[in-house]
Amino acid sequence: MERNPIFHQTRLRLAAWYTLVMGGILGLSSLGVYSVVAHAYRETIDQGLQSVANALHKSIEPAWQQPGQLQRLAKEFSLELCVAQTNCLPKTTSIKKSITEAANPVNYYIRLLDRSGKIFASGGMEIDNFSVTSALEHWQILTDSSGTRYREITLPLYTQNQISGYLQVARSITDLDQHLAYLKLALVLGLPISMIFVGLSSWWLAGRAIQPVYLSYQQMQQFTADAAHEFRTPLAAMYSTIEAAIKLQQEPKANSGILDVLKRQNRRLSQLVGDLLLLTRIDQKELTGEYQPCCLNDLISDLTEELAFLAVETKVNLSKQVQFSENLYIAGNEEQLYRLISNLIANAIQATSSGGKVTVFLGKSELYAMIKVEDTGIGIAPEHQLRIFDRFYRVDRARSRTSGGSGLGLAIAQAIVQAHKGNIHVQSQPGQGSTFTVRLPLSP
Repeated sequence: MERNPIFHQTRLRLAAWYTLVMGGILGLSSLGVYSVVAHAYRETIDQGLQSVANALHKSIEPAWQQPGQLQRLAKEFSLELCVAQTNCLPKTTSIKKSITEAANPVNYYIRLLDRSGKIFASGGMEIDNFSVTSALEHWQILTDSSGTRYREITLPLYTQNQISGYLQVARSITDLDQHLAYLKLALVLGLPISMIFVGLSSWWLAGRAIQPVYLSYQQMQQFTADAAHEFRTPLAAMYSTIEAAIKLQQEPKANSGILDVLKRQNRRLSQLVGDLLLLTRIDQKELTGEYQPCCLNDLISDLTEELAFLAVETKVNLSKQVQFSENLYIAGNEEQLYRLISNLIANAIQATSSGGKVTVFLGKSELYAMIKVEDTGIGIAPEHQLRIFDRFYRVDRARSRTSGGSGLGLAIAQAIVQAHKGNIHVQSQPGQGSTFTVRLPLSP
């Protein structure tokens, strides 16, 4: 399978699509896991903070606005009273007794605000440049000057069923940020590693999926090769019989027309079988071991001379242009290269009307030899240019049958070029002609 470029590229595309789809699924799953875990962490923190705030609220509200009771609570909970009604921060860093048990080993702070939102008392951990927050919001996330984030809850304090102050309790969520950072790092590092395993698995699965198709393709190739071999013998015998009948016929005028038709059709069928066999051998890479240095100058010179009679018959001017004096050599199969160039020149002559021109150019770049076959013929419409290299595809079926074409000429040309690790492309405009360009790697 790896030796066949069509199946190799198909397998590669399938594996890429599998990997892309699975990568999207894994990415969305990772995002979902992160969101769920983050939500669960936040819910846990909020529940713990709510529990601490409720315990404090239950103890503080009965003594609210009773100076003696507030002094007692301040002493019990290590709160600092701010009698000057200005912002003040605690000097102690602990919350005692039942609050300590509810808080666990995390950092909390408490603030009591009056009705106007000014700090009345505070206690708990030390905070850097932490301003008074709005008492109207139940839940808030705050950040101090050092970048530490806090989760804060605000509960109203009532006196005679009227709001007379607020209790604010907050805790550091550094532990939450650290846990989420570790989780994010695990997901970010785990996703590429997972994608590597997904890519390898996709390559294996794509190979398993294509294997039955590839086996069918091999069977089809084998059938084509076997059929071509089987056809050759009876066709050769038929051809010899017709040749003998033409020579030995007693009434030439009566039988020559029928025999000539048989001979012509036999030749076309033999050519078709030969083309199919050549394509099969190229596909199976049976000819790659026969490469040797080939001179492109000689090939083009020989072909322009040999096909000159065809150009004269159709009144087309056939010429060549070589852009340098030295000979160009490439490593290849001379018979296949001969077939490649002859197909392109013959197609160009057939596509050019009387009085037109067909020019064969030979040039080179740093690493490639370039062969261009340019004609002033009918041209090729854009919708056909993508398919002209397909097997048995004809742009003008009626004209192809008249000229004896089978639709395999350009397919053979492309197969030969690819077998020589080159490329071929066409530039054409209807009514202005076509230019076929072949690039083949030069011999080292």
